[in-house]
Amino acid sequence: MFVSFPPSGMTASARADTLAEAGRVVAMGCASPDSVVFSAEMSCAEIPRDAPRRTRRLLIVTNWSARGYQPDILRIVMSNAETRERFARRAVWLAEERDYVGMLLDFRSLGPRDVAALATLVTDIRAAARSRSLSPVGIAVPVADTAAYPGRQLGPLTDFLALQLETEPASPGPLTPRDIMARHIGARAAEIGAHRVMLLIPADGYAWLAGEGRRRVSFEEAVALARDWRVEFVRDESSSTLRARAPGRGEIWVNDAGLIAGIVRDARRLGIRRFALYGLGGEDPAIWPAIAPRPVTR
Repeated sequence: MFVSFPPSGMTASARADTLAEAGRVVAMGCASPDSVVFSAEMSCAEIPRDAPRRTRRLLIVTNWSARGYQPDILRIVMSNAETRERFARRAVWLAEERDYVGMLLDFRSLGPRDVAALATLVTDIRAAARSRSLSPVGIAVPVADTAAYPGRQLGPLTDFLALQLETEPASPGPLTPRDIMARHIGARAAEIGAHRVMLLIPADGYAWLAGEGRRRVSFEEAVALARDWRVEFVRDESSSTLRARAPGRGEIWVNDAGLIAGIVRDARRLGIRRFALYGLGGEDPAIWPAIAPRPVTR
Protein backbone atom coordinates (compact mmCIF):
# COMPACT_ATOMS: atom_id res chain seq x y z
CA MET A 1 0.00 0.00 0.00
CA PHE A 2 1.11 3.57 -0.65
CA VAL A 3 -0.08 6.46 1.51
CA SER A 4 0.14 9.99 0.10
CA PHE A 5 -0.12 12.12 3.23
CA PRO A 6 -0.93 15.79 2.58
CA PRO A 7 0.77 17.84 1.42
CA SER A 8 2.13 15.66 -1.37
CA GLY A 9 4.18 16.87 -4.29
CA MET A 10 3.63 16.18 -7.95
CA THR A 11 6.23 13.39 -7.98
CA ALA A 12 4.44 11.54 -5.19
CA SER A 13 1.05 12.05 -6.87
CA ALA A 14 2.38 10.65 -10.14
CA ARG A 15 3.82 7.69 -8.22
CA ALA A 16 0.40 7.13 -6.63
CA ASP A 17 -1.28 7.09 -10.04
CA THR A 18 1.20 4.52 -11.34
CA LEU A 19 0.75 2.29 -8.32
CA ALA A 20 -3.04 2.53 -8.46
CA GLU A 21 -3.02 1.53 -12.13
CA ALA A 22 -0.82 -1.44 -11.22
CA GLY A 23 -3.45 -2.64 -8.75
CA ARG A 24 -1.76 -1.61 -5.50
CA VAL A 25 -3.84 -0.13 -2.69
CA VAL A 26 -3.33 3.62 -2.52
CA ALA A 27 -4.50 6.11 0.12
CA MET A 28 -4.57 9.58 -1.38
CA GLY A 29 -6.67 12.71 -1.71
CA CYS A 30 -7.51 14.97 1.19
CA ALA A 31 -10.81 15.72 2.91
CA SER A 32 -10.62 18.07 5.89
CA PRO A 33 -12.77 20.41 8.02
CA ASP A 34 -13.27 23.88 6.59
CA SER A 35 -10.75 26.07 8.42
CA VAL A 36 -12.39 29.32 7.32
CA VAL A 37 -15.93 29.02 8.63
CA PHE A 38 -15.11 26.53 11.44
CA SER A 39 -17.88 24.20 10.35
CA ALA A 40 -18.08 20.51 9.67
CA GLU A 41 -18.02 21.10 5.94
CA MET A 42 -15.18 19.46 4.04
CA SER A 43 -12.65 20.84 1.62
CA CYS A 44 -11.02 18.57 -0.92
CA ALA A 45 -8.56 20.69 -2.83
CA GLU A 46 -6.19 17.75 -3.22
CA ILE A 47 -8.78 15.54 -4.92
CA PRO A 48 -8.76 16.38 -8.64
CA ARG A 49 -12.31 16.42 -9.94
CA ASP A 50 -11.24 15.06 -13.32
CA ALA A 51 -9.19 12.21 -11.81
CA PRO A 52 -9.73 8.85 -13.55
CA ARG A 53 -12.01 6.44 -11.71
CA ARG A 54 -10.01 3.69 -10.06
CA THR A 55 -10.58 0.98 -7.52
CA ARG A 56 -8.57 0.14 -4.41
CA ARG A 57 -8.14 3.76 -3.32
CA LEU A 58 -8.71 5.00 0.23
CA LEU A 59 -9.70 8.60 0.90
CA ILE A 60 -7.54 10.34 3.52
CA VAL A 61 -9.83 12.16 5.97
CA THR A 62 -7.68 14.53 7.99
CA ASN A 63 -7.40 17.73 10.02
CA TRP A 64 -4.64 19.00 7.76
CA SER A 65 -4.92 22.37 6.02
CA ALA A 66 -2.52 24.62 4.15
CA ARG A 67 -1.41 25.89 7.57
CA GLY A 68 -0.61 22.41 8.80
CA TYR A 69 -2.53 20.10 11.11
CA GLN A 70 -5.31 21.96 12.96
CA PRO A 71 -6.32 20.23 16.23
CA ASP A 72 -8.53 23.11 17.39
CA ILE A 73 -10.70 22.95 14.28
CA LEU A 74 -11.10 19.22 14.75
CA ARG A 75 -12.09 19.78 18.38
CA ILE A 76 -14.92 22.03 17.19
CA VAL A 77 -16.12 19.27 14.87
CA MET A 78 -15.92 16.72 17.69
CA SER A 79 -17.70 18.95 20.20
CA ASN A 80 -21.30 17.94 19.44
CA ALA A 81 -23.29 15.22 17.70
CA GLU A 82 -24.60 17.43 14.90
CA THR A 83 -21.19 18.55 13.63
CA ARG A 84 -19.73 15.05 14.01
CA GLU A 85 -22.52 13.47 12.00
CA ARG A 86 -22.38 16.17 9.32
CA PHE A 87 -18.61 15.70 9.06
CA ALA A 88 -19.00 11.92 8.74
CA ARG A 89 -21.75 12.16 6.10
CA ARG A 90 -19.76 14.66 4.05
CA ALA A 91 -16.63 12.49 4.16
CA VAL A 92 -18.63 9.49 2.95
CA TRP A 93 -20.21 11.55 0.16
CA LEU A 94 -16.79 12.70 -1.04
CA ALA A 95 -15.47 9.14 -1.02
CA GLU A 96 -18.45 7.82 -2.96
CA GLU A 97 -18.49 10.72 -5.41
CA ARG A 98 -14.92 9.92 -6.47
CA ASP A 99 -15.08 6.12 -6.26
CA TYR A 100 -12.90 5.61 -3.20
CA VAL A 101 -13.52 2.21 -1.64
CA GLY A 102 -12.66 3.13 1.96
CA MET A 103 -10.95 5.67 4.21
CA LEU A 104 -7.79 6.31 6.17
CA LEU A 105 -8.34 8.72 9.08
CA ASP A 106 -5.37 11.01 9.77
CA PHE A 107 -6.16 13.17 12.81
CA ARG A 108 -2.94 14.55 14.27
CA SER A 109 -1.73 16.84 17.06
CA LEU A 110 -4.41 15.78 19.55
CA GLY A 111 -3.76 15.14 23.23
CA PRO A 112 -4.81 12.64 25.91
CA ARG A 113 -7.83 14.78 26.84
CA ASP A 114 -9.19 14.34 23.30
CA VAL A 115 -9.34 10.53 23.38
CA ALA A 116 -13.04 10.19 24.23
CA ALA A 117 -14.11 12.77 21.65
CA LEU A 118 -11.87 11.24 19.00
CA ALA A 119 -13.27 7.77 19.68
CA THR A 120 -16.81 9.11 19.23
CA LEU A 121 -15.89 10.82 15.94
CA VAL A 122 -14.21 7.67 14.63
CA THR A 123 -17.30 5.65 15.58
CA ASP A 124 -19.56 8.04 13.66
CA ILE A 125 -17.35 8.01 10.57
CA ARG A 126 -17.11 4.23 10.47
CA ALA A 127 -20.86 3.86 10.94
CA ALA A 128 -21.50 6.28 8.07
CA ALA A 129 -18.97 4.43 5.91
CA ARG A 130 -20.51 1.04 6.65
CA SER A 131 -23.97 2.33 5.79
CA ARG A 132 -22.65 2.98 2.27
CA SER A 133 -20.52 -0.20 2.06
CA LEU A 134 -17.22 1.70 2.19
CA SER A 135 -14.45 -0.54 3.53
CA PRO A 136 -11.88 -0.66 5.00
CA VAL A 137 -11.70 2.27 7.41
CA GLY A 138 -8.38 2.62 9.24
CA ILE A 139 -6.80 5.26 11.43
CA ALA A 140 -3.19 6.46 11.33
CA VAL A 141 -1.59 6.98 14.74
CA PRO A 142 1.92 7.86 15.96
CA VAL A 143 3.51 4.57 16.93
CA ALA A 144 4.86 5.84 20.26
CA ASP A 145 1.95 8.02 21.46
CA THR A 146 -0.29 5.61 23.33
CA ALA A 147 -1.65 8.35 25.59
CA ALA A 148 -3.36 10.46 22.91
CA TYR A 149 -3.91 7.55 20.49
CA PRO A 150 -4.53 4.43 22.61
CA GLY A 151 -4.87 1.27 20.57
CA ARG A 152 -7.19 -0.40 23.05
CA GLN A 153 -9.78 2.32 22.45
CA LEU A 154 -9.23 3.21 18.79
CA GLY A 155 -8.30 -0.22 17.42
CA PRO A 156 -11.69 -1.91 17.90
CA LEU A 157 -13.45 1.05 16.24
CA THR A 158 -11.66 0.60 12.90
CA ASP A 159 -10.55 -2.15 10.55
CA PHE A 160 -6.88 -1.48 11.24
CA LEU A 161 -4.56 0.72 13.26
CA ALA A 162 -1.92 2.23 10.96
CA LEU A 163 1.24 2.89 12.97
CA GLN A 164 3.26 5.80 11.65
CA LEU A 165 6.89 4.80 12.22
CA GLU A 166 8.51 8.17 12.51
CA THR A 167 10.36 10.39 14.92
CA GLU A 168 11.08 14.10 14.46
CA PRO A 169 14.69 14.43 15.58
CA ALA A 170 15.60 17.99 16.54
CA SER A 171 19.29 17.23 15.99
CA PRO A 172 20.82 14.96 13.34
CA GLY A 173 19.57 11.43 13.83
CA PRO A 174 17.47 8.64 12.32
CA LEU A 175 13.88 9.14 11.17
CA THR A 176 12.88 5.51 11.81
CA PRO A 177 15.42 3.86 14.11
CA ARG A 178 14.91 0.11 13.77
CA ASP A 179 15.84 -0.72 17.36
CA ILE A 180 13.40 1.77 18.89
CA MET A 181 10.61 1.05 16.39
CA ALA A 182 10.80 -2.69 17.09
CA ARG A 183 9.95 -2.05 20.75
CA HIS A 184 7.06 0.30 19.91
CA ILE A 185 5.64 -2.07 17.29
CA GLY A 186 5.80 -4.99 19.71
CA ALA A 187 3.96 -2.99 22.38
CA ARG A 188 1.23 -1.96 19.93
CA ALA A 189 0.81 -5.52 18.64
CA ALA A 190 0.42 -6.74 22.23
CA GLU A 191 -2.06 -3.91 22.88
CA ILE A 192 -4.58 -4.76 20.13
CA GLY A 193 -3.32 -7.85 18.26
CA ALA A 194 -0.92 -8.05 15.33
CA HIS A 195 -3.76 -8.85 12.90
CA ARG A 196 -5.19 -5.34 13.46
CA VAL A 197 -1.91 -3.52 12.80
CA MET A 198 -0.57 -1.92 9.65
CA LEU A 199 2.87 -0.29 9.52
CA LEU A 200 3.28 3.10 7.80
CA ILE A 201 6.96 3.30 6.89
CA PRO A 202 8.57 6.49 5.54
CA ALA A 203 10.68 6.01 2.42
CA ASP A 204 12.65 9.24 2.78
CA GLY A 205 14.76 11.03 5.40
CA TYR A 206 16.21 14.30 6.65
CA ALA A 207 19.18 16.46 5.77
CA TRP A 208 20.64 18.97 8.22
CA LEU A 209 22.38 21.63 6.16
CA ALA A 210 24.87 24.03 7.72
CA GLY A 211 23.18 27.36 8.31
CA GLU A 212 19.77 26.12 7.13
CA GLY A 213 18.58 23.50 9.61
CA ARG A 214 16.58 20.36 8.87
CA ARG A 215 14.69 19.59 5.69
CA ARG A 216 12.98 16.49 4.35
CA VAL A 217 14.74 14.77 1.46
CA SER A 218 14.00 11.78 -0.75
CA PHE A 219 16.48 8.94 -1.08
CA GLU A 220 17.37 10.23 -4.54
CA GLU A 221 18.01 13.74 -3.20
CA ALA A 222 20.06 12.34 -0.32
CA VAL A 223 22.28 10.38 -2.70
CA ALA A 224 22.79 13.44 -4.90
CA LEU A 225 23.63 15.60 -1.89
CA ALA A 226 26.18 13.11 -0.56
CA ARG A 227 27.74 12.89 -4.00
CA ASP A 228 28.02 16.69 -4.12
CA TRP A 229 29.68 16.62 -0.67
CA ARG A 230 31.98 13.80 -1.84
CA VAL A 231 31.12 11.61 1.12
CA GLU A 232 29.90 8.01 1.40
CA PHE A 233 26.88 6.68 3.25
CA VAL A 234 27.50 4.33 6.17
CA ARG A 235 24.92 2.33 8.08
CA ASP A 236 24.43 3.41 11.68
CA GLU A 237 24.80 0.29 13.81
CA SER A 238 22.01 0.82 16.33
CA SER A 239 19.31 2.33 14.11
CA SER A 240 20.26 0.56 10.83
CA THR A 241 19.81 3.90 9.04
CA LEU A 242 22.07 5.25 6.31
CA ARG A 243 23.92 8.42 7.27
CA ALA A 244 26.46 10.71 5.64
CA ARG A 245 28.42 13.57 7.24
CA ALA A 246 30.49 16.33 5.69
CA PRO A 247 32.30 18.72 8.06
CA GLY A 248 31.09 22.25 7.46
CA ARG A 249 28.40 21.08 5.02
CA GLY A 250 25.89 19.05 7.00
CA GLU A 251 24.54 15.60 7.80
CA ILE A 252 22.03 13.25 6.15
CA TRP A 253 19.98 10.39 7.59
CA VAL A 254 17.80 8.52 5.08
CA ASN A 255 15.73 5.33 4.93
CA ASP A 256 16.62 2.75 2.28
CA ALA A 257 15.54 -0.74 1.25
CA GLY A 258 17.93 -2.37 3.74
CA LEU A 259 16.38 -0.61 6.73
CA ILE A 260 12.81 -1.11 5.55
CA ALA A 261 13.40 -4.81 4.84
CA GLY A 262 14.70 -5.22 8.39
CA ILE A 263 11.65 -3.47 9.89
CA VAL A 264 9.33 -5.66 7.82
CA ARG A 265 11.14 -8.84 8.93
CA ASP A 266 10.87 -7.77 12.59
CA ALA A 267 7.16 -7.10 12.19
CA ARG A 268 6.43 -10.34 10.37
CA ARG A 269 7.92 -12.28 13.27
CA LEU A 270 5.23 -10.63 15.42
CA GLY A 271 2.48 -11.70 13.01
CA ILE A 272 2.00 -8.34 11.26
CA ARG A 273 1.11 -8.76 7.59
CA ARG A 274 0.07 -5.29 6.41
CA PHE A 275 2.59 -2.66 5.35
CA ALA A 276 2.45 0.73 3.66
CA LEU A 277 5.00 3.24 2.42
CA TYR A 278 4.78 7.02 2.34
CA GLY A 279 7.15 9.78 1.29
CA LEU A 280 7.53 8.25 -2.16
CA GLY A 281 8.88 10.01 -5.22
CA GLY A 282 12.64 9.52 -5.46
CA GLU A 283 12.68 6.49 -3.11
CA ASP A 284 15.27 3.72 -3.11
CA PRO A 285 14.25 1.59 -6.14
CA ALA A 286 14.92 -1.61 -4.17
CA ILE A 287 12.22 -0.81 -1.59
CA TRP A 288 9.28 -2.56 -3.24
CA PRO A 289 10.80 -6.06 -3.27
CA ALA A 290 11.60 -5.50 0.43
CA ILE A 291 7.89 -5.43 1.36
CA ALA A 292 6.61 -7.89 -1.26
CA PRO A 293 4.00 -10.29 0.16
CA ARG A 294 5.34 -13.66 1.18
CA PRO A 295 4.06 -16.65 -0.81
CA VAL A 296 1.52 -18.78 1.01
CA THR A 297 2.86 -22.23 1.77
CA ARG A 298 0.92 -25.19 3.08
